[in-house]
Amino acid sequence: MDEAMKLGKKTGASGFDVLFLACAKVCGAVLITDDLKMYEKAREIGIMSQLLREISSP
Repeated sequence: MDEAMKLGKKTGASGFDVLFLACAKVCGAVLITDDLKMYEKAREIGIMSQLLREISSP
């Protein structure tokens, strides 16, 4: 929760988005989203992220 608070202040992201950003950062996971703003915020703060619409299906 501390990480979420820090990221909220740093990014200005919504409370819901901040939780996803914090989880990805703490776990060292790739954030997969179709929300362009959240994708950009993640990249700005060094969280690996991928836009769902750019993932090709087999």
